[in-house]
Amino acid sequence: MITELKDFDLTRHNTFGMRVKCARWIEYTSAGDLPEIMRQIGDLPFKAIGEGSNLLFEGDYEGALLHSRVLDMEAGIDDNGDFLLTAGAGLIFDDVVAHVCRAGIWGMENLSAIPGQVGAAAVQNIGAYGVEVADIIDEVLCYDTAERREVAFTASDCRYGYRMSVFKTPEAAGRYIVTSVRFRLPAGAGPRLDYGNLLASLGDKEPTPLSVREAVIAVRGAKLPAVDEFGSAGSFFKNPVVDRSLFERIATRYDTLPPHYDLPESKVKIPAAWLIEQCGFKGMERGNVAVWSRQPLIIVNLTGRAEPLEIMDMQRDITEAVGNRFGIMLHPEVEHVISPQNKP
Repeated sequence: MITELKDFDLTRHNTFGMRVKCARWIEYTSAGDLPEIMRQIGDLPFKAIGEGSNLLFEGDYEGALLHSRVLDMEAGIDDNGDFLLTAGAGLIFDDVVAHVCRAGIWGMENLSAIPGQVGAAAVQNIGAYGVEVADIIDEVLCYDTAERREVAFTASDCRYGYRMSVFKTPEAAGRYIVTSVRFRLPAGAGPRLDYGNLLASLGDKEPTPLSVREAVIAVRGAKLPAVDEFGSAGSFFKNPVVDRSLFERIATRYDTLPPHYDLPESKVKIPAAWLIEQCGFKGMERGNVAVWSRQPLIIVNLTGRAEPLEIMDMQRDITEAVGNRFGIMLHPEVEHVISPQNKP
């Protein structure tokens, strides 16, 4: 079933709470609806979105936004004993995680409480507490808007990297609309408690998928703003990866070694939150916008009245400050959505 609304208010459809609109809002309940939708919109620019949890609208969108309400879910066990779950792109990702954890199956618990829909999770390669969704994706089914047919991407086809996938590359961005995702949770998997404060938060509880999920939710809740209270898009910046030589030059300025993660090929990942805090932005409030006091990687719509330009001004100032102090260019994890009519 296809539902279309015109001049649609997006305030409740982007977690930043930007008060913007789109020319046409189209919801659909089946992958089979997409050929008809493509026929209806013709040459009008379009974009597929989920819950808007990783988006910053820079203004009204003068095109069609396509929102999946494909809510099918099917599960089974393969010949190797692996748990396979196929989830419609319109399902809330955390609802799927909760379902799997309640069933006592390991593999998704560290990804608890990440906002957004299943389809967007596969595009963004969401991750938390040492796990990326790419680790458990087996196949992504899509509608190819260029060739007007369904296509399937294996996990390797998706070319996953840190908050990256083939679906975000210049040649593919916007071409493929995810319709469902098949997850593979291997038999014999167990808990991953070696990241952050998960083990401490678990306390004396026996590690089960559900207890680890509860620990993840507790840790996230202590650090991150609730989007229904303070609008945000989660982590605004990616953690930069730099040459070891640059990291070592930075480290000489401090009495203790800065937080970091060693990577292959003499690369080092530095937490963007630490860089931002060193530049004095943690807890900074400016008009309707603030940098979250407990996690400086997050920019929040403090009053609920922030305009896109205020968010972008804070982004620019943080980027310039980190660049000037450390020689590191921060790149946004949040996707900026520009109206087709306003593209440079």
